[in-house]
Amino acid sequence: MKEIGRVSVALGGSVCAALAPPAGAGESASSAVTLKVAGGPPFHGRVTSKDPACISNRQVVLLAVAPDPGPIDYADNRTNGKGKWVFSSQLQGATIVRAKVASSKASGVVCRAARSPAKTVP
Repeated sequence: MKEIGRVSVALGGSVCAALAPPAGAGESASSAVTLKVAGGPPFHGRVTSKDPACISNRQVVLLAVAPDPGPIDYADNRTNGKGKWVFSSQLQGATIVRAKVASSKASGVVCRAARSPAKTVP
């Protein structure tokens, strides 16, 4: 009788494991975005994350910080497979800019938004 009890416990554990959500489902991953402004346009940078699903095809927006805060370019600029992105937009008078990567959901992982440090345009 003791052996029957052990078998049922072992099977019960297997059923519970099969019903658990896959690892990564519903989890969130932090992101980071860099911005390089040397010499002005084109501006470029990279999106990084510990989760590879949060690197490619991420939407990046270039923001004016000063003198008038707001988006500079409404184009759908997205990262490539290595997380690299490029803007060749005119600044419209902006003297300080930053990049922002929007939050997204990829392969069941929520990729959090991020902003680069503000940079002065030379």
